[in-house]
Amino acid sequence: MNPKESVIQAAAYIEDHLLDELSPTEAAEAVGYSPYHFHRIFQSLARCSVSEYIRKRRLTHAACELFHTKGRIIEIAMKYRFESQEAFTRAFRRMFAVTPGQFRRQRDMKDTLYRAMEKRPLDEAGLRHLHEGISLEPSLVRLDNLHLVGISIPGVNGDEVARLWRSFRPRLPEIKRKTGTEEVTYAVIRLTGEQWEVSYTACVEAAGEEDPIPAGMAALTLPAAAYAVFSHKGTLARLPDTFQYIYESWLPKSGYVRTDAPEFARYDRRYLGPVHEDSLLELYIPIGPPT
Repeated sequence: MNPKESVIQAAAYIEDHLLDELSPTEAAEAVGYSPYHFHRIFQSLARCSVSEYIRKRRLTHAACELFHTKGRIIEIAMKYRFESQEAFTRAFRRMFAVTPGQFRRQRDMKDTLYRAMEKRPLDEAGLRHLHEGISLEPSLVRLDNLHLVGISIPGVNGDEVARLWRSFRPRLPEIKRKTGTEEVTYAVIRLTGEQWEVSYTACVEAAGEEDPIPAGMAALTLPAAAYAVFSHKGTLARLPDTFQYIYESWLPKSGYVRTDAPEFARYDRRYLGPVHEDSLLELYIPIGPPT
């Protein structure tokens, strides 16, 4: 068995034994490797340790149960092998930036910035994307105010987003755009309610705040902010994998805090369409000072 196959099989074994007293040593032995050797292989290919991967998958399943069931938090914590509710809460907050109780109360969580909670376990396509489709270390930038004009819809439903872009693109000539940005478009995701409902805005950078706004559109100004900028290469179907890496792997280890400012995607001439394997876009994640 080659190293890639061993990692994929180990991920499948882990998925089947999340409720058991599972150890990294057991996962290694299940695919015929010594623990020491397999740890090095897994860390190199999966970008995290075996124990980290087990913990993240348990927390992902626990998050789904919090959202979809009425089970007590302590019972869910025990089910997924956390020694106490306090330990579960600490781990959950490190991964999702909210406590289990806060998470459960935010009923629109599936459509928010934390959508990575329901992503599938590591597989061959996800492993390939991790190595070929994501910038593992972002560039850190600070942007001045962005004055945008576009059309918004509630939520991030894929079919509705596709319809939004089909209706918005033919109307781009109606907007007076900032010089030099004629090939650039944005997708902005904003929190819009107490329960973390979100809106999705297809938009472009406007020439100025005082210019007329076309009928049916609205102006949106993003205040100056610091961002971690990640590149995503590949189809939009793999975009959740990129968000999963950002929120589950990079952010908890980075020391940075995600602020409440909107996140957005930036598309330019490198973006070749939603199903093109060579499409490239940039994701801007708003961050605050390291803790």
